[in-house]
Amino acid sequence: MPKNKQHKYDKVGVGVLTGLVLPLIIFFIVYLTGENDMSFLDYITGMRRMQALVKIGSLCVFTNVGAFWIFLHLKYEKAARGVLGATILYALLVLILRAG
Repeated sequence: MPKNKQHKYDKVGVGVLTGLVLPLIIFFIVYLTGENDMSFLDYITGMRRMQALVKIGSLCVFTNVGAFWIFLHLKYEKAARGVLGATILYALLVLILRAG
């Protein structure tokens, strides 16, 4: 029986890393494209003060849907599971921050 060869990127760790980093990159891009002259830390502080940080962060996590779909399309099921796990971690973080 031929053994199924696993692609080097079809790993849960690759998916988790993708799922954790991609929303952060999108958040930083949102900061860079905004029309403000403040530092990144001031931006985060202002968003937190306006109670918008969790909302914007939640929207950034939607990019994980695209990563999940791409991994599934490439038949990298383990990597897709990792993205799903990272998304669940973000969801738990949002629930904790909203409750607090």
